[in-house]
Amino acid sequence: MAQVEPRRDRIRHDDCEIEYDIVHRRAVTRRIHLQLGPDGQLQVVAPRRMSARQVRKTLERRSGRVARFLDEARARRRDLPVLRYISGELHGYLGQRYPLDICGRDGRRDRVELADGRLLVRVAEERPERVRALLRGWYRERAVAYFDDRLSALCDRAPWCGDDMPELRVRRMKRTWGNCSTRGRITLNTALIKAPPELIDYVICHEICHLREHNHGPAFYALQETIYPRWREMRQELRASGHMLLHD
Repeated sequence: MAQVEPRRDRIRHDDCEIEYDIVHRRAVTRRIHLQLGPDGQLQVVAPRRMSARQVRKTLERRSGRVARFLDEARARRRDLPVLRYISGELHGYLGQRYPLDICGRDGRRDRVELADGRLLVRVAEERPERVRALLRGWYRERAVAYFDDRLSALCDRAPWCGDDMPELRVRRMKRTWGNCSTRGRITLNTALIKAPPELIDYVICHEICHLREHNHGPAFYALQETIYPRWREMRQELRASGHMLLHD
């Protein structure tokens, strides 16, 4: 998904100054939306054609809403637990939470496995950074296999996919759950593997629709309604809980 470097600007609300970064993205076509960056900075994602002045005017008209969003988003961020990567700590996978069980390895290499309702981390050295790295690797392996299977199944709902399944890539992303290139390659965020299956299906269907419609116009939403009628419900759920999935 193409984007340029953010531009920083600010507006006033009551006696406070709200600073934000403008992020232009090709896939955003009609309206702006707000999000909290990894560093806690407010980000305003805007259509590429919208100038900084237009963005500022829009935010000034809705300054109260912007201030509420920022307060609530930062409060959710503060409520996130500090992850220590120790035994007993809960970590997500396909919508469920599993306790870590860190133990010595029983072979020649460190590894992670899901067994008996626990995430077993077999490791030579119980260092948090090593456990974290192993978990990230395990999540990616699971994501590649699961996403590939679901993409194949969901493409069957979309006649425009034809007989050829689109190329799939899986990687860690900070600001988006997925994207679809103009060449028909779908990229999905590794962190999605922590989400419930219905949320994963929603994101995959969203990107499948972009194989046909590369914007968010009426034709795109008509396609989405056809292959995933619950998309509105799932979009709200992802917006509400997505910050938890990205927390690792």
